[in-house]
Amino acid sequence: GKTSSEAYTSVVSEIDETRSIKVQFIATNNDGMPWAFAPDVTEMVVHPGAANDTVFYAANPTTASMIAQAIPSVSPSRAAEFFHKTECFCFEQQPLEGLASTEMPLQFVVDQDLPKDIRTITLSYTLFDVTTMAGNTIAAR
Repeated sequence: GKTSSEAYTSVVSEIDETRSIKVQFIATNNDGMPWAFAPDVTEMVVHPGAANDTVFYAANPTTASMIAQAIPSVSPSRAAEFFHKTECFCFEQQPLEGLASTEMPLQFVVDQDLPKDIRTITLSYTLFDVTTMAGNTIAAR
């Protein structure tokens, strides 16, 4: 399932501490993308309604400046409408100078209306090299 490409504006809600949802994180590179790309943690246990923070790391091992774009996907697909990113590196292209590395933040909320039978959500990102498409305009990070 595809998640929104825009930041979710959260509404004040109660945190459902009676439910625990496992959120798994996967990072992969599209063919030809040389960057190292990985989540800080591979999974978290969260409560619906709670704000959560994590970080992904990227490193450009080449000497050339590049621009990346991360495309998210949620599994099971029916969980996508209940997984809300309030801040995500996937909202914008990520420029990175050659031989540089960066931390890329992710903030999210799992909606309290997530169906009760969903206990695990997997958020995966595929990282694409969009340097040529972006016109090779690298803003230093």
